[in-house]
Amino acid sequence: MPTKERFAVTAEIISDITSSLVLDDVLQSVARRTAEVLDLWECDIYDYRAGESQTAALALWAREAHAHDDEWVGSTESLDEQPTFARALLERHTIENCIDDPALPEIDRRRMEFWGEKTCLLVPLVFKDEAIGCLELVEKRYVRHFGSEERALAGTLAALAAVAIQNARLYGDVEHLAITDGLTGLYNHRYFYDRLAQDVARAKRYELPLSLLMIDIDDFKSYNDTHGHRAGDGLLRELGRVLRAQTRQQIDLVARYGGEEFAVILPSTGVAGATRAGERLLDAVAGGGLDATPASASAGDAPHGDTAHGADGHDGGSGAAHVVGERIRSSIEGETFGTGDPPPVITVSVGVASLPEHATTADGLVDEADVALYRAKRLGKNRVEVDKA
Repeated sequence: MPTKERFAVTAEIISDITSSLVLDDVLQSVARRTAEVLDLWECDIYDYRAGESQTAALALWAREAHAHDDEWVGSTESLDEQPTFARALLERHTIENCIDDPALPEIDRRRMEFWGEKTCLLVPLVFKDEAIGCLELVEKRYVRHFGSEERALAGTLAALAAVAIQNARLYGDVEHLAITDGLTGLYNHRYFYDRLAQDVARAKRYELPLSLLMIDIDDFKSYNDTHGHRAGDGLLRELGRVLRAQTRQQIDLVARYGGEEFAVILPSTGVAGATRAGERLLDAVAGGGLDATPASASAGDAPHGDTAHGADGHDGGSGAAHVVGERIRSSIEGETFGTGDPPPVITVSVGVASLPEHATTADGLVDEADVALYRAKRLGKNRVEVDKA
């Protein structure tokens, strides 16, 4: 490739990297441009983290789609099943595999035959002397041997891909810190409000129910005064763990609202499934034998919903939300926090409000859940109260 054209491609990729922090977009561009400039059939990009024993597929560009491409992106594979990959990463050394090489390891041969590869060049992505991924250059049309200039260009493009991955990692770390509470690891107050506003807008647009739990530790000041602030911090962390365990991953959102107060957003996405989940939870509460399995596992495809009949007698999201609140309250009451003989009993009060029964805005939902929480406090604590619509 002429030097002028090589510099032009490099400049274009640098422009892509510096203009976007969306890793998928940047790496897709790197894969495409690398395949085009080297006249390859395909270019794949993998992620690797030191100390882990697997690679993760990040991006792929090919002249023609393979039946398994969609499954491949996002998949992980053990390095034990990829000895040549492992060597390229651990030794930070470029390796060329050709299907007609009699010395090719059998496990690599089977892999290449499955994907129809004739030649693949593995170029480690190195950042500050640490392998953080791999660039795989694939030729399916014929057995190809890469020359020194082609390897040099591949090395340059791999270095740019490494910078893109590292930038995205750093950006992700900073973004994570900006939206999480440093003590509990839960989402913070600012992110909670952003997410609640989005969920309210979505619920109203698609006429879906949405509920909010406001949770407050009972007599937390007394606990702090008796056991010390370090123990109080430990209690907050443990409570965050319990809340995560009792809510649905990737669906519900748990946040530290402030001090000893927490908030849980409960989106709803299915009427029939919600009814089944609500009935199962109601039976568990009524029978005094709550299932210790986290809600994310036990509910399956049955989200909290708008037709479950809750313990408060209301139809709608608040019924199922009341059950979830009771589940959380009972779980916390049954947990052992801290040390002592006997260990201190920790309880919480929970306020529930639902859209559209109690409010039509994010602020209104918070206000009404707070009203219900304060009523739970007034009525003796360690209880769940639903706002009166």
